Amino acid sequence: MERIREAFERALAAALPGQDIVLERPKSGDMGDLAFPCFRVAKAVGKNPAALAQELAADQELVASVEKVGASIVATGPYLNLKLRPEVRAKVILGSLLSDRPYGAGVRNGKKVIVEYSSPNIAKLFTIGHLRSTMIGHGLVQVHRYLGFEVVRLNHLGDWGTQFGTLLAAYQWVPEDNKELEKPLVNLDSGRLFVEESSIEKRRTPLYRLFLLYTLFHAEEADHPELRDEARAWFRKLESGDPEARRLWKRFRDISLSEFQRIYDRLGVGFDTLEQGEAFYEAMLGDVLKRLDAAGLMVEGEGGAKIVDLSDVGIETPMIVQKGDGASIYATRDLAQVTYRKEAYTFDRCIYVIGGEQTLHMQQIFATMEKLDPWFKGRLVHTPFGLIRLPEGKMSTRKGNVIFLEDVLDEARERVAAVIEEKNPDLPDKARVAELLGMGAVLFFNAMNDRLKPITFEWDRVIALDGDTGPYVQYAHARIMSILRKGATDLSLSDDAHFDQHARPITPPDGDATAFIQYKQVNFSAIPFDDSNPEPVGLDSPFAQELLFELAGLPTAIRMAQEQLQLAPIARHLLQIARAFSAFYTHCPIYRGGFDDRNVQRWRLALCVATARALRQGLFLLGIQAPEEM
Repeated sequence: MERIREAFERALAAALPGQDIVLERPKSGDMGDLAFPCFRVAKAVGKNPAALAQELAADQELVASVEKVGASIVATGPYLNLKLRPEVRAKVILGSLLSDRPYGAGVRNGKKVIVEYSSPNIAKLFTIGHLRSTMIGHGLVQVHRYLGFEVVRLNHLGDWGTQFGTLLAAYQWVPEDNKELEKPLVNLDSGRLFVEESSIEKRRTPLYRLFLLYTLFHAEEADHPELRDEARAWFRKLESGDPEARRLWKRFRDISLSEFQRIYDRLGVGFDTLEQGEAFYEAMLGDVLKRLDAAGLMVEGEGGAKIVDLSDVGIETPMIVQKGDGASIYATRDLAQVTYRKEAYTFDRCIYVIGGEQTLHMQQIFATMEKLDPWFKGRLVHTPFGLIRLPEGKMSTRKGNVIFLEDVLDEARERVAAVIEEKNPDLPDKARVAELLGMGAVLFFNAMNDRLKPITFEWDRVIALDGDTGPYVQYAHARIMSILRKGATDLSLSDDAHFDQHARPITPPDGDATAFIQYKQVNFSAIPFDDSNPEPVGLDSPFAQELLFELAGLPTAIRMAQEQLQLAPIARHLLQIARAFSAFYTHCPIYRGGFDDRNVQRWRLALCVATARALRQGLFLLGIQAPEEM
């Protein structure tokens, strides 16, 4: 389609010299393959947009130019639409999707992008709230790599800060015979009787007990405010290098990272390093404060705190960079990490996938860094997202009212497993398929939702298996694989028509822009894709043409995801492809009713292969696998 697009752009540029030519994608294949909205140009030349479209449609040089690529043009209101002949649309789209090059992928563009995402706090379990940052970030990594960017994947772990004072103080309550946290928490040394509520085996872990200590401490703090002083004292010990505080901090961090990695492995998420959390920048904080002072940006605020006044750039809330007692604050650590990343990576763009509630904080950080060094202007990008809330309100780790991510993934898997037992009990590798579909339901739900809008957690919505869901798209892929298996037998096609589906798709660590899921070569030797070969047959029906139109739109959806920094364009377009395939397969027989035109069968199977590749590629960008059978 790029060749067609470029030809249309050149023809329009010749007809409209000096005007910007911006093409869009029509809403349906019936309207055409490319659309030129005439509004902007019409205003510039003082004409009515609809009249300009009519004038262009009658331009014989423009008509002749598009006819050379097998297309026609028609004015539809204020739009000039280009529509490919059915056989040209089929050859162009199938030729692109069944080539050796990943469909819609970019070439290396020499630009380096940092994506910071997930960033959980140490000593806390993953909740459903962590899903958004983790999987939005992972998807943006995949998309940027696919489009040719070099990507650095960073996880700014919350492994430093006053919450560790809380945890260290609470840990002092643990009896000596349970310092490894291998046993349930009962009869704490503080005199408090605490019974570990969870009887679930997977919760009987040291990390879960650290989480319980954290929530217990905050519950007690409400009635015993003096506990806050204990927490502050322990954090000061940690900052000053107290050996016992540092030993415990390292142990809590190691326990947490081990559990985090298990969840990341299950999600298929990776990072280039887990060693650049908040603690990594501790030794750099002094230099940051000196730099702020030397630049005349740091002044004294209330209670002796050090602040940066940003009112001159429209931010009325000052940013605290050091507390009155001399303790550091996370803003100081963020300033240090931005400074370090410039020195270490010399990036073109640094994308922070952080919740919308941190918008003010990110504005303060960006404004301060731009004051310190104009190099940062336009390079730092906050990608906020709406929180996942419970029906009764915001989740709170301190209060313990959270939904654990692993519970959601497990429940989704079990619901799928029950459906499999009911409908296809002989399905091979049932446990693996249940995991893939359950994961697909949860991750697609996250991708489908507008990034900026908050989500109210409801079990039936998050792990739905019917309707506009991940399993619906996964089913379309599995259905095609079944068709191809039948084709390999009934049409004596090469065994290579069977895709290698069991290797987990992984983007190469070097971030190769051409990274995509590898297929075994599909040998449709009778189906040509160059101009010297016969025209396709059996693909001129409206249903085949609409499917081809939707396939043509996937690269646009991928680019939109990169530009908008959200995954919804890809998820929603995959649904469009899956729906179009269902209609195509219903109305365009391949085997049914004694239909045995081998040439038509082969072309329609080629469209099935192209659709499977597009679905699988799109799901991969979202972090979702496509099963071969369901």
